[in-house]
Amino acid sequence: MDTTFLIDLFRGDRKALLLMEKLGREKEHISTTVINIAELYRGAYLHKDTEKKLREIEELENLLIILDMRRESAKIYGKLYSFLKEKGKIAKDRDILIAAIFLSYGENKIITRDKKHFEQIKELHVISY
Repeated sequence: MDTTFLIDLFRGDRKALLLMEKLGREKEHISTTVINIAELYRGAYLHKDTEKKLREIEELENLLIILDMRRESAKIYGKLYSFLKEKGKIAKDRDILIAAIFLSYGENKIITRDKKHFEQIKELHVISY
């Protein structure tokens, strides 16, 4: 799950909630990356009700598999960055890092509202809602 999807869940977005419900029924394992969690924490510390947002993140963390950055992720990041740069389709570093982490764990799907951030990465199946 990308940060956009996680934020939409917090906000009670109908489409995001329906997709999450569907994933639960299909017994899909649900994961995100440590980068996505860091983005949520950044938002929490900028929010006027920081304590509430921190509690929400902690509850969410208990429901998800959180994938850490590792050596294989770094290698994939370098390869993806190089490929995207050659194609003139460079994305934000953090989006490439997120994709690399997912791929390094054998995950080939990402759920996001920002399809364009990931659609140039051919190894990753982008699910938008």
